[in-house]
Amino acid sequence: MSNNKVAESSVGDASSASSRKKVIIGTLLGATIIGGAFAAGVGGSSTSNGSSTPVIVVKGKPTPTPVPTPTPTPTQAPSPGAEAFAIGINVAGSNYYSPERTFANLAFATGAWRNPSASWADVPKAKLTAGGTPLIDAALFLNIPQTVWAGKATQIKCTWSGSGTIRISGATQMAPANHAVTFTWPGRIGTTLPSMLLYVDSVNASDPLANLDCREPSLVANGVFDQRSVDDLKSYRVLRFLDWSDANSNPASVTWAARSVPQRLVQDGTDGIALEHMVDLANAAGSDPWFTVPWNADEGYVRALGKLVHDRLAPGRKAYFELSNETWNYAFPIGNVVLNEGLARNLSPDRYSNNLLRYAEKSVWFHKLLTSAFEDNPARLVRVLNLQNGNGSGIDQMMNFRDTKQWVDAIATAPYFGHSLLRTVNVGVTDLPTLFASLETMRAQTIERAVADKASATKWGKRYLSYEGGQHIVPPAASADVAMRMQRSPLMHDIYQRYLSDWKTKVGGTVTLYSATGAINQYGAWGIREYAGQPVSETPKRRAVLEAIAANQ
Repeated sequence: MSNNKVAESSVGDASSASSRKKVIIGTLLGATIIGGAFAAGVGGSSTSNGSSTPVIVVKGKPTPTPVPTPTPTPTQAPSPGAEAFAIGINVAGSNYYSPERTFANLAFATGAWRNPSASWADVPKAKLTAGGTPLIDAALFLNIPQTVWAGKATQIKCTWSGSGTIRISGATQMAPANHAVTFTWPGRIGTTLPSMLLYVDSVNASDPLANLDCREPSLVANGVFDQRSVDDLKSYRVLRFLDWSDANSNPASVTWAARSVPQRLVQDGTDGIALEHMVDLANAAGSDPWFTVPWNADEGYVRALGKLVHDRLAPGRKAYFELSNETWNYAFPIGNVVLNEGLARNLSPDRYSNNLLRYAEKSVWFHKLLTSAFEDNPARLVRVLNLQNGNGSGIDQMMNFRDTKQWVDAIATAPYFGHSLLRTVNVGVTDLPTLFASLETMRAQTIERAVADKASATKWGKRYLSYEGGQHIVPPAASADVAMRMQRSPLMHDIYQRYLSDWKTKVGGTVTLYSATGAINQYGAWGIREYAGQPVSETPKRRAVLEAIAANQ
């Protein structure tokens, strides 16, 4: 495989596409803080219907002069034709307060080790082994088993090697013996969800703690995964790993040397959860993986990423790739980063078109590197551009820009509906039929925008799909209770049923929902269920999704 550098395009003529000054401001979402005082809010993905223009300071970040070198022959995009209806899902994040437990080892990918002697600050990497265990006395929150979410007391056994004594705070435990300790994790009672904090005492740096593993003694695993999690994902055509990546946090540097590696207990690389685990979960579920790669990933990282996925992905599976997440959305810091880079490169006389064109420009660089990795079988590669739902002019701008259209296979948008409900529409209303009537109008409008976006993508010979989608109700605090009733209402099942039916008949192709699992809280209700293992009868959104999948088989 060639090691020739694939340079980004040099600064070119300003775009002749029509100017577009409307900027969409999204709502930055957060996760429920569950299980302990140290849970930090994290961002989810969203869209919005606002139209105000933000005040942006242009820093003029310098860009190195690229060295032109040969690039792979671009793949000519055939007409996409009619694409079969399918449903994908965004995989829930992995951390100790997540309602979705994916990994069999409850001590894996939960977050950072904490130092109780230093005001519970994160233990620095210099004080961790290569395997991600502490060289000093420390504490770690464990992931929550789905049986605990369901209200059942659950026996857990932790084993380890090396020095150090393990004790569990908040549980009844047996005395440690032979590098093992067993404890009972109480089940949730109402809204009370007990967290478990694992302490490591008496660590000897010359014989550090290693091979820490906590799980139910009778757990059925699939490699490193809980088999139940794998089974829950098998119905989905595509698994998008946004919440396993660090794309939303936009790290300043993402290199292969600093990435997360699969064997490290703390997944603290600059790219999120190890890529090997993303590929392996998709392989186990029989689904196509969708990788959302941080904006500042360098060339070495992208080349190695492409090779890893190419070599590790199961035969017959496709790999979807997109650079960053919602670079058009100024609720995320990446929006201003991309805009400022475009302005520094003078890509368009229209201020905000610089965001779209810079995204297109760097995506082409990204996609060229991936094309090289998949040159023996390009049909397995799906190169994605994402954009706000209902922005056909933005699609045209990017496809008209230089050679973008030669390096893109699919256009993806996020057809959400209901963001304005309870905020500017039906403020203070508590009657569910009235609220669902308004939500139905919004749902139908969203589908029509998706139909228009598909027409725009088809015009350029590209597939159209969604990278996220579904209801987008983010209530003010005063309406939190009624919003929760909406999420749990049978009427939500009915509206998802119509949403998916309309997508199948009017749009077609893959609709990737956000997300597999997530609690209902003040930041929204993004999961199609509230916790892993929740009875389907209690999950109106997931019930509609599973019915649509079954009807399409």
